[in-house]
Amino acid sequence: MRLNLITRFRALFKRKLAPKKVIFIGIDYLCFSLSKSLLDNNKHTEQQIEIAAFIDDEPWNNRTKVNGATVYSPSEITALVIKRDVDLIIRIQGESIKIADNIWENIIKTDANIITLQQDQDIATMQKIIYQAC
Repeated sequence: MRLNLITRFRALFKRKLAPKKVIFIGIDYLCFSLSKSLLDNNKHTEQQIEIAAFIDDEPWNNRTKVNGATVYSPSEITALVIKRDVDLIIRIQGESIKIADNIWENIIKTDANIITLQQDQDIATMQKIIYQAC
């Protein structure tokens, strides 16, 4: 009984980790599915993920919402990384979004990590890689 009470007490006062903020480059089905699974997994993991934004170069997608996050154009990514204090940028190999070299150079100057996932990886493997990068 006493041990159970102590365990509950610790759980109440346990410091929660700040969510890791991520940006997804792309809004295709794989990005959507992966982002949704990360959000769903927040209920079951200590390290939470917050999706700060999605990046897409199609003008008709600009300022729309995907899984609660706004879609921005590639030219806005550096400002988003700085303004939102983004921890991780996730891109999937084969995504056709074009981001200029000078924008990548500016992103590399920030503290954000960049990971590239493979299209043939399953969602669970992708999640594992993301949590390791966080």
